Amino acid sequence: MKEIFSLINAAKNLVRTGWMLKGVPPAIGETVSQHSWEAAIISLIVSSKLREKGLNVNPYKASTIALVHDLIEGKTGDIPRYSSIILGSRKDKLEKTALTETGLDNAIEKLLIEWFEQKTFESKIAKFSDLLSTYIQAKRYIDNCYKDVKEIADSSLAEAKKIANSIPGLNDVLNEILSWL
Repeated sequence: MKEIFSLINAAKNLVRTGWMLKGVPPAIGETVSQHSWEAAIISLIVSSKLREKGLNVNPYKASTIALVHDLIEGKTGDIPRYSSIILGSRKDKLEKTALTETGLDNAIEKLLIEWFEQKTFESKIAKFSDLLSTYIQAKRYIDNCYKDVKEIADSSLAEAKKIANSIPGLNDVLNEILSWL
């Protein structure tokens, strides 16, 4: 129990590294927990819309995966995209090792393993929502004159579109969301 609250505390205070690397001051930087919360809400909305369209998906599971997907960053730190690309499978190993060593509640651990494996609709929708949340936050920063985050916006949206192509009906939902922005 102590470990989970330590991770929660870290996530509440840990500013996402990518924003700072692009010039967003830490004082206004989005934290890991703010990002995860937004991704969870997006995941609930998206998966509910897909369920209405007939996809066999559990919106509550998808949103819960999105909610906890970055929890392990309370132990590893927020590893920026460039480092993730360079580390490749070693980043996955680092996160899985941290997950094992942390000794989280079995239910949370199962959700994080599902996130890492990316085999279910729920985990893919959570990943899509993670990327869409990043895209939306980048647009907020761009609107506030932090133009250097455009690269993050573009790459997040491109990855989200790849996932949208793999799930029936998700492109329609993505286009609907993008029309609101």
